Amino acid sequence: MKKGKGKAAKKAMKFAERKIKAEKWVAEYDGTPYGGDIIKAYRKKFAVDRMKAVAELQLLGIFLTKEQIDREKAAVKAYQELQKAKKAKRKKKREQKRMQKDIPIFHEDQDDTFYYIAGYTSGGAPYGVTWEEIGLKPDLWEIDD
Repeated sequence: MKKGKGKAAKKAMKFAERKIKAEKWVAEYDGTPYGGDIIKAYRKKFAVDRMKAVAELQLLGIFLTKEQIDREKAAVKAYQELQKAKKAKRKKKREQKRMQKDIPIFHEDQDDTFYYIAGYTSGGAPYGVTWEEIGLKPDLWEIDD
């Protein structure tokens, strides 16, 4: 076992190491921590996940009701769904951000006729590359608000 105390040291324990401490803890457990929820108390004490706590408590000889096991399975599933929703939200936000980068905007050197205005004649008429010359339509580049 790692030197030191706290969750990091407990997480580093293998079940063989944890079993010795867990057997002693189970014998001394009086049901007061966490409202008598032995699964939650075990999870917090030994820093294991929900299903590992269920499996290890059963290996230690603790009888768990089907309702307790189903409650833990439902909690795991709910957590996974929450994580999946968060991941989808992050992905959607990233995608929107990427799409905003791809949206070109009209610049001062563009108008409805010219894709790029290279300059103006002495009479004030613009000249440059037209939208048709590059094969685009100006309405494809407009941003709808």
